[in-house]
Amino acid sequence: MKIYLVAKDGLEAQGIRWIIQSHVTGIQLTSFEEIKELSNVIKYEKPDFVIIDMDKWALKDDPLKEVLQTKQIRWLGISSERVFQVAYRGLSLHAEDILFRPFSPGDLIKQVQQLRFQIRNRKQFSAGSNEEENDHIDIDYADFFLNDKLHPQSVIMSAFITPNGHALPYVYETLQEFPFTGKYRFFALSQFILGIHETEEQSHLKEQCRAFLASWKEQMEEPLALVLNSPAGKSTLKEIYRQTKELTEQVFFEGYDIILAGDERAGWRDMDPFLTPLEQRQWIEMLEKRDTKAICEWVEHEFFTYKKPYPSPDMVRIRLTSVLAQIRRYMKAYKTNEADWEIAYHNVFQQIIRNPVIYQIVSELLTFVTHLLAARNDSHQKGTETLVEKVKDMMEANFWDAQWNLAACAQALRINKSTLSRRFAAESGQSFRDTLHQMRIREAKRLLQDTELSIEEISRLTGYTHQTYFNTKFKQLEGCTPFAYRSGIE
Repeated sequence: MKIYLVAKDGLEAQGIRWIIQSHVTGIQLTSFEEIKELSNVIKYEKPDFVIIDMDKWALKDDPLKEVLQTKQIRWLGISSERVFQVAYRGLSLHAEDILFRPFSPGDLIKQVQQLRFQIRNRKQFSAGSNEEENDHIDIDYADFFLNDKLHPQSVIMSAFITPNGHALPYVYETLQEFPFTGKYRFFALSQFILGIHETEEQSHLKEQCRAFLASWKEQMEEPLALVLNSPAGKSTLKEIYRQTKELTEQVFFEGYDIILAGDERAGWRDMDPFLTPLEQRQWIEMLEKRDTKAICEWVEHEFFTYKKPYPSPDMVRIRLTSVLAQIRRYMKAYKTNEADWEIAYHNVFQQIIRNPVIYQIVSELLTFVTHLLAARNDSHQKGTETLVEKVKDMMEANFWDAQWNLAACAQALRINKSTLSRRFAAESGQSFRDTLHQMRIREAKRLLQDTELSIEEISRLTGYTHQTYFNTKFKQLEGCTPFAYRSGIE
């Protein structure tokens, strides 16, 4: 039994809901704050019963009066004013009764139970007729995937999406009980519930979907998003389904508790999902410097500013894994591979692959990297790193800078330059200069292999002012020129 309610305030609405649903089973109660909201909804659907706060109801220029009379909707009035005018209004509009505050819960329950008994047979007949009518929609699952079938009537396709698959059976059951108008049929799929509605009136269907969404939110805490796809021109059911499924993927950017309409469909825009060499260098610098503020700003600007047309969610997920790869590289460089960090890393990876909303993915990613860098800072503060480890950390952070050298490193570590050079060579078995060149050439090899950047650009990105000097050092360490190295890879 479906009841709509306009109460004095939210507290009274909660009280009436508790009284009715705790005493009468099978009640679906939807509350509205204003009479106007109720009027807009019942223009397109007919509840079994309406409870109205008559003190909020100004009859002048209000369409509710006409709707109640035209659709013959049964209703009950509630008022705080024990005056003749209120009683006369209820009598003239054929109210079942009027309860004056403070009214007894028993009086309210009595009204609901009596009405339920009176309309039971009528409702069962209506439900049976509606089921028989819906069975006449000659559409089956195969029409969405295998056949190129044109439906003879105009249809609007709907999809009801929830992030948790275990909630889909509840969505399906609730949809079966909701009084949508016209011919319709719902199909249970693995990722969402699909609806077919034989109608051209998308605005009417959208109002009904809003009412369903409001009812769902009152009953369930599970997030829900709705998609309405009204195809332009003649399209096969298979094509309409493909368009609808694409619309459901926009939930990745828009989130839940919304309705997405087909006229908002704009397709996916092209996007290169991989980080450029310059972006990779930026990430290396931010991680080496443990600059969480810069990381947060970069991530938020990159992933929270998408506008329609959106890129494909799959492309965005690949880009997120490209960012995660830089974090993984950092973890390996500093041997941050304890079991707890490995578990946390793989949890973030699973979030990127599976989480249906980008905001939640990015939040998980930022939380992980912030905690990771904070733990690294703690390690530094405890003085657990050797001098060689500290120097190599600084090399990783600065080797791209052609002006950075032994003197800059010594100044940052507050140690004499000669002492630093001597100690580093003694403890690492290699000079500061040779180690720095090896890091630069190692990065140059990666760029030669993974990118199509010119050799001149690669030399600049790896800290060499002159390409000739870069070629000389590369051949000295690798036994061939950068050009020959790249040609050998190809």
